Amino acid sequence: MEDKTTIDVAVDWDRSPSDLLWADDNTLLAAYNEYGRNKLAKIDIASGTVTPIVEEHSVGSMQHVPLSNGLLISYSALDSPTDLYKVSIDDGSIKRVTQLNPQFGSSVFLSAPEDVEFEGAEGSSIHGFLLRPPNFDASQTYPLAYVIHGGPQSSFTDAWSTRWNLNIFAAAGFVTVALDFEGSTGYGQNFTDAIRNQWGGKPFESLMKSLDQLLDSHPYIDRNRLTALGASYGGYQINWINAHSTAFKALVNHDGMFSTVSTYYSTDELYFPETEFEGVPFDEQARQNYEKWSPERNVHKWKTPTLVIHSEKDYRLVVSEGLSTFTALRRQGVPARFLYFPDENHWVLKPANSLRWHHEVLGWITQWTRKDTIGGSQSQKFVVQGEHLNQ
Repeated sequence: MEDKTTIDVAVDWDRSPSDLLWADDNTLLAAYNEYGRNKLAKIDIASGTVTPIVEEHSVGSMQHVPLSNGLLISYSALDSPTDLYKVSIDDGSIKRVTQLNPQFGSSVFLSAPEDVEFEGAEGSSIHGFLLRPPNFDASQTYPLAYVIHGGPQSSFTDAWSTRWNLNIFAAAGFVTVALDFEGSTGYGQNFTDAIRNQWGGKPFESLMKSLDQLLDSHPYIDRNRLTALGASYGGYQINWINAHSTAFKALVNHDGMFSTVSTYYSTDELYFPETEFEGVPFDEQARQNYEKWSPERNVHKWKTPTLVIHSEKDYRLVVSEGLSTFTALRRQGVPARFLYFPDENHWVLKPANSLRWHHEVLGWITQWTRKDTIGGSQSQKFVVQGEHLNQ
């Protein structure tokens, strides 16, 4: 605009764009998260009208195609790795450009995600995905992998990833469920903000209430073979679950939080705890919030076998958080294993390390859920796509 006037656009649209791109002088394109999908919409600048263009699966990066009314986007799903597609801005028609992984869908089975929804804390609506193992038979029973996302201002989306890929757990024989609890994005700002000063409150209640409903409505999930896994905030929630539930046979804590107070003094992101716990831990009132939601205060209740994973270069939640978790478990005689990566950060990114991560995680949850050795300490084999792999 020539006069450089600032105007608000789509002020009543309760979503948070992750990427913006001008289509023309009058139209803004926005990628945004909503109900487990990374969608694409066009926004009319004059009226503020938001019109969805792509509503299924997940849009990644986007680039305008010169001399056309089209976009080149990266596009994926939980059962489809990322490829490039061309999208019409006018009508949303989509055309595939690349097929980088033709083996998927033919020689490799990928489980199609099913949307699920449950009632959470205070009547909230909890949305997520369920994936079934290969050769699924509803007359049989299966163990559960209950995956808890980090953030916590994040969400599980119908998108491909090399980290925490839900199809990996399904391929290993687990019914896999991933839910968006309070704090998650894509359901409006009020839902995202509902986790503030509620870290072990509403999200935990929603996860456990949803688990009960899941088990009641899906009889092929074996109630005696439940596991839960989480990273970052999900790791925090694993520690919280260990003190407040006996539903699970095994837990996996990746880069989780042991103490809210020690985390404050060591993290690289001070804004985060000061916002979540409404102040600093050396303020008397805010200190009560930190201590109320600190897993460390409840370690005497921990009883569930736990695989603890942490990396040396994690500055968001430093490695001492993982070491403290492992120490608290083992000094109380709780079965535990510590997996340490000296060359990774908050994420495990290197291919060889990722392979080790998956072998350890799948081996651990299989070890504690095998029908013939439930609760046993003997190392077990797991199966992925019909191939036997040792942990």
